[in-house]
Amino acid sequence: MTVRARLGIPYARQHRFGAPEPVPLSDDAVAGGGFGPSAPQTAGHALGGIVPGMAVGAIDEQACLTLNVWSPASPGPHPVLVWFHGGSFVIGGTAQPVYDGARLAAEQAVVVVTANYRLGALGFLDARPLGGVANCGVRDCLAALAWVQAHIDRFGGDPDRVVAFGESAGGGLLLHALTAPGARDLVAGAIVQSGATFATLDEERAANVCAAVVARAGLTDAKALTALPVDALVAAQDAAMTDLLGTIGMMPFHPVIDGEVVTARPHEALAAGAFAGRPLVVTTTADEMRLFLPPAEPPTPERLVRRISRYASIDEAAAAGAVAAYAADLGTDDTSAIWATVFSDVEMQLPAHAVVSAHAAHGPVHTGLFTWNGPTVGACHGIDIPFAFGNFGGGWDAFTGAVGDRRVAAEHLSTVVRDAWAAVARTGDPGWPVAPATMLFGAKPTVAAAHPAMARASAAFGR
Repeated sequence: MTVRARLGIPYARQHRFGAPEPVPLSDDAVAGGGFGPSAPQTAGHALGGIVPGMAVGAIDEQACLTLNVWSPASPGPHPVLVWFHGGSFVIGGTAQPVYDGARLAAEQAVVVVTANYRLGALGFLDARPLGGVANCGVRDCLAALAWVQAHIDRFGGDPDRVVAFGESAGGGLLLHALTAPGARDLVAGAIVQSGATFATLDEERAANVCAAVVARAGLTDAKALTALPVDALVAAQDAAMTDLLGTIGMMPFHPVIDGEVVTARPHEALAAGAFAGRPLVVTTTADEMRLFLPPAEPPTPERLVRRISRYASIDEAAAAGAVAAYAADLGTDDTSAIWATVFSDVEMQLPAHAVVSAHAAHGPVHTGLFTWNGPTVGACHGIDIPFAFGNFGGGWDAFTGAVGDRRVAAEHLSTVVRDAWAAVARTGDPGWPVAPATMLFGAKPTVAAAHPAMARASAAFGR
């Protein structure tokens, strides 16, 4: 099937730390162009090298709010899938080749949209004390989805069958955006790949993030950030991330509860029915945090117990019980392997379980676990990205192990994923039963009675 790509379409304009302002759709935009610039970020950022193809080209603070549309040539209206990229809320962009929507659009007869949003301090600093707003990046997400509602029919899309999907920070962005007041009217469903966290900021923690950026920028007045050259602002934000690691965590630039756009942490908002009546698909990978763990000497069993006690905020007796449970579940007493799994489960599986449990009373929720192993990284965070689009170029084939004899299995798994994601857009159902049943996305995809990682984490930590 022939696909037409219209790239770099502006969906909003913005002033620093201000809410996005919709822009009219021009005939030139409908005719198509090239990818727009990404949001400002550090070239060669350390996070950009841990998975393939994360380097971006042009960046531009004023012109980064663009999106791209791939439309089937056949008559519509077609279901629509809208993608939000990951990158820890500080890197990434839609021009990265792995996010090319042509294959997904052609194969599944869906319209594929990919959208940029503001990153780092520009997107996630609480700028209300500076005369701006909070959650600029979340507002950008909502503005992009509003643009889709208003204009996707001109591209062959059906505004009544719009499903948003995203991975990592893109999935977390969605969870915050789609629980905003009125956001449920913008989409028919959502797919969140490794995007649930408990890291939503409150006002006090957000103020600490702002203070760290101000200090690293060498300023005494936070309002001076509004006029700081963008390169200096990005440098200050990157330096502040190191300062904030011990107090705020790995992603200090994160949505904040502002009482306007983000009214609660996502699982709390979902429990209150914020996304009621809409299908939600929540997936994780089996070895989420393995991607971020450098080689290290295995901790002693005693040190592991103390580490887990501190990390999971439980007493040492409970931590020792968790270690025993994980050793039995994994079939090993290797403390490094146990720590990697506990780290993954507390960081990613428990928040995902909370989201699933919260939404289950209000709408259909389906879960999935990616068990496909890359040759050196296992089923790590991000390994699912190329399977959703069917794009294994740019180093993703080697990273995922989709080479040689395994390429056929990888292509089959990718087809299973694309079929499921498109089915959510078409009908609201990915093709397997609601939770606790879960799809295991591995070399031989199969449905299990429960999500093994979420169930293990919930049993071990009582959450």
